[in-house]
Amino acid sequence: MDVIDAAHKTVHNTQHGGSTAIAARMGMSSNVLNSKVNPNCDTHHLRLDEALTIMEFTGDHSIIQAMASRLGGVYCEVNGEATKDELIMTALSASACQGDVMTEMHKALEDGRISCNELESLMPKIQKAMSSLQSLRNHVKRKHAKDNPHLQNNQGNKKP
Repeated sequence: MDVIDAAHKTVHNTQHGGSTAIAARMGMSSNVLNSKVNPNCDTHHLRLDEALTIMEFTGDHSIIQAMASRLGGVYCEVNGEATKDELIMTALSASACQGDVMTEMHKALEDGRISCNELESLMPKIQKAMSSLQSLRNHVKRKHAKDNPHLQNNQGNKKP
Protein backbone atom coordinates (compact mmCIF):
# COMPACT_ATOMS: atom_id res chain seq x y z
CA MET A 1 0.00 0.00 0.00
CA ASP A 2 1.23 3.48 -0.82
CA VAL A 3 2.13 5.72 2.14
CA ILE A 4 -0.46 8.40 1.41
CA ASP A 5 -3.11 5.73 0.78
CA ALA A 6 -2.27 4.24 4.17
CA ALA A 7 -2.61 7.68 5.78
CA HIS A 8 -5.93 8.27 4.03
CA LYS A 9 -7.27 4.88 5.10
CA THR A 10 -6.12 5.41 8.70
CA VAL A 11 -7.62 8.89 9.00
CA HIS A 12 -10.94 7.84 7.52
CA ASN A 13 -11.29 4.65 9.57
CA THR A 14 -14.42 5.04 11.69
CA GLN A 15 -12.92 2.80 14.38
CA HIS A 16 -10.55 5.67 15.11
CA GLY A 17 -13.34 8.26 15.04
CA GLY A 18 -12.73 9.33 11.46
CA SER A 19 -11.06 12.48 10.24
CA THR A 20 -13.20 14.81 12.37
CA ALA A 21 -12.16 13.20 15.66
CA ILE A 22 -8.49 12.84 14.68
CA ALA A 23 -8.28 16.41 13.38
CA ALA A 24 -9.80 17.76 16.60
CA ARG A 25 -7.20 15.87 18.66
CA MET A 26 -4.46 17.27 16.43
CA GLY A 27 -5.77 20.84 16.71
CA MET A 28 -6.63 21.30 13.04
CA SER A 29 -9.77 21.37 10.98
CA SER A 30 -10.99 18.15 9.42
CA ASN A 31 -10.93 19.89 6.01
CA VAL A 32 -7.19 20.51 6.33
CA LEU A 33 -6.49 16.97 7.54
CA ASN A 34 -8.64 15.52 4.75
CA SER A 35 -6.64 17.53 2.22
CA LYS A 36 -3.33 16.38 3.74
CA VAL A 37 -4.25 12.70 3.33
CA ASN A 38 -6.03 13.08 -0.02
CA PRO A 39 -3.92 11.36 -2.70
CA ASN A 40 -5.36 13.77 -5.28
CA CYS A 41 -4.49 16.99 -3.42
CA ASP A 42 -1.23 18.72 -4.28
CA THR A 43 -1.69 21.80 -2.09
CA HIS A 44 -1.52 20.17 1.35
CA HIS A 45 1.01 17.61 2.58
CA LEU A 46 1.14 15.48 5.71
CA ARG A 47 4.24 16.24 7.77
CA LEU A 48 6.18 13.41 9.40
CA ASP A 49 5.32 14.61 12.91
CA GLU A 50 1.64 14.66 11.94
CA ALA A 51 1.86 11.11 10.58
CA LEU A 52 3.46 10.04 13.87
CA THR A 53 0.71 11.76 15.86
CA ILE A 54 -1.97 10.02 13.79
CA MET A 55 -0.35 6.64 14.45
CA GLU A 56 -0.07 7.40 18.17
CA PHE A 57 -3.71 8.52 18.41
CA THR A 58 -5.11 5.61 16.43
CA GLY A 59 -2.73 2.79 17.28
CA ASP A 60 -2.79 2.03 13.53
CA HIS A 61 0.75 1.70 12.17
CA SER A 62 -0.18 1.27 8.50
CA ILE A 63 1.65 4.47 7.56
CA ILE A 64 5.02 3.33 8.89
CA GLN A 65 4.41 -0.17 7.55
CA ALA A 66 3.91 1.34 4.10
CA MET A 67 7.10 3.39 4.50
CA ALA A 68 9.11 0.35 5.59
CA SER A 69 7.70 -1.74 2.75
CA ARG A 70 8.57 0.91 0.17
CA LEU A 71 12.13 0.92 1.48
CA GLY A 72 12.32 -2.86 1.34
CA GLY A 73 12.03 -3.29 5.09
CA VAL A 74 9.59 -4.34 7.74
CA TYR A 75 8.09 -2.42 10.65
CA CYS A 76 7.70 -4.43 13.82
CA GLU A 77 6.70 -3.27 17.28
CA VAL A 78 9.24 -4.19 19.91
CA ASN A 79 7.54 -5.01 23.16
CA GLY A 80 9.22 -5.72 26.45
CA GLU A 81 10.35 -9.11 27.64
CA ALA A 82 8.13 -11.92 26.41
CA THR A 83 6.78 -14.61 28.66
CA LYS A 84 6.89 -18.23 27.54
CA ASP A 85 3.21 -18.03 26.59
CA GLU A 86 3.77 -14.83 24.57
CA LEU A 87 6.71 -16.45 22.80
CA ILE A 88 4.57 -19.46 21.88
CA MET A 89 1.68 -17.23 20.76
CA THR A 90 4.05 -15.13 18.64
CA ALA A 91 5.40 -18.29 16.99
CA LEU A 92 1.87 -19.54 16.33
CA SER A 93 0.86 -16.15 14.94
CA ALA A 94 3.86 -16.13 12.61
CA SER A 95 2.95 -19.62 11.41
CA ALA A 96 -0.68 -18.63 10.85
CA CYS A 97 0.40 -15.57 8.87
CA GLN A 98 2.59 -17.74 6.66
CA GLY A 99 -0.42 -19.98 6.07
CA ASP A 100 -2.45 -16.93 5.05
CA VAL A 101 0.25 -15.96 2.55
CA MET A 102 0.36 -19.46 1.07
CA THR A 103 -3.45 -19.63 0.80
CA GLU A 104 -3.51 -16.27 -0.99
CA MET A 105 -0.61 -17.30 -3.25
CA HIS A 106 -2.40 -20.54 -4.16
CA LYS A 107 -5.55 -18.61 -5.13
CA ALA A 108 -3.55 -16.01 -7.06
CA LEU A 109 -1.56 -18.56 -9.05
CA GLU A 110 -4.47 -20.80 -10.02
CA ASP A 111 -4.54 -19.16 -13.44
CA GLY A 112 -0.74 -18.92 -13.63
CA ARG A 113 -0.52 -15.14 -13.16
CA ILE A 114 -0.87 -12.54 -10.42
CA SER A 115 -3.38 -9.80 -11.25
CA CYS A 116 -3.33 -6.29 -9.81
CA ASN A 117 -6.16 -7.17 -7.41
CA GLU A 118 -4.38 -10.35 -6.32
CA LEU A 119 -1.18 -8.40 -5.70
CA GLU A 120 -3.11 -5.83 -3.66
CA SER A 121 -4.59 -8.64 -1.57
CA LEU A 122 -1.31 -10.52 -1.22
CA MET A 123 1.03 -7.69 -0.19
CA PRO A 124 -0.57 -6.89 3.22
CA LYS A 125 -0.55 -10.59 4.09
CA ILE A 126 3.15 -10.83 3.24
CA GLN A 127 3.83 -7.66 5.26
CA LYS A 128 1.95 -9.08 8.25
CA ALA A 129 3.87 -12.37 8.01
CA MET A 130 7.21 -10.54 7.88
CA SER A 131 6.24 -8.43 10.88
CA SER A 132 5.20 -11.54 12.81
CA LEU A 133 8.49 -13.24 12.03
CA GLN A 134 10.44 -10.12 13.04
CA SER A 135 8.49 -9.99 16.28
CA LEU A 136 9.30 -13.66 16.89
CA ARG A 137 12.97 -12.94 16.18
CA ASN A 138 12.96 -10.11 18.72
CA HIS A 139 11.26 -12.26 21.37
CA VAL A 140 13.68 -15.14 20.84
CA LYS A 141 16.72 -12.86 21.07
CA ARG A 142 15.43 -11.21 24.27
CA LYS A 143 14.66 -14.61 25.79
CA HIS A 144 18.15 -15.82 24.88
CA ALA A 145 19.72 -12.71 26.41
CA LYS A 146 17.73 -13.19 29.61
CA ASP A 147 18.61 -16.88 29.80
CA ASN A 148 22.30 -16.27 29.07
CA PRO A 149 23.41 -13.11 30.88
CA HIS A 150 26.96 -14.47 31.03
CA LEU A 151 27.15 -14.25 27.23
CA GLN A 152 26.09 -10.61 27.28
CA ASN A 153 28.93 -9.72 29.63
CA ASN A 154 31.48 -11.52 27.48
CA GLN A 155 30.35 -9.70 24.34
CA GLY A 156 30.77 -6.16 25.55
CA ASN A 157 27.17 -5.91 26.82
CA LYS A 158 25.73 -6.14 23.34
CA LYS A 159 21.98 -5.91 23.25
CA PRO A 160 19.93 -8.47 21.30
